[in-house]
Amino acid sequence: ALKGDAEKGKELFLGTCASCHGADAKGLPGLGQDLTTSAFVRQQTDAQLLEFIKKGRPATDPANTTGVDMPPKGGNPALTDQDLADIIAFIRTFNPHQP
Repeated sequence: ALKGDAEKGKELFLGTCASCHGADAKGLPGLGQDLTTSAFVRQQTDAQLLEFIKKGRPATDPANTTGVDMPPKGGNPALTDQDLADIIAFIRTFNPHQP
């Protein structure tokens, strides 16, 4: 399993994910969910989150509550698995995994 670096992840998050999830990860109305309080995030392992972020979630997915596509890798195809692990490590600083 990849070990993420939260500091690197914060920079990557701000460059890719913040456009929908906000710089504070609290979500933007009509765009991205609040990741700081997300039960979905809490319940996923890091490996599950990595796969989820790689695939994204189309607006047509019944589990999509915003009606807006979450593109694979947040729309940044250049992100590597290590980059995603770093982003997940950053998200875990305010929303730890709780099975």
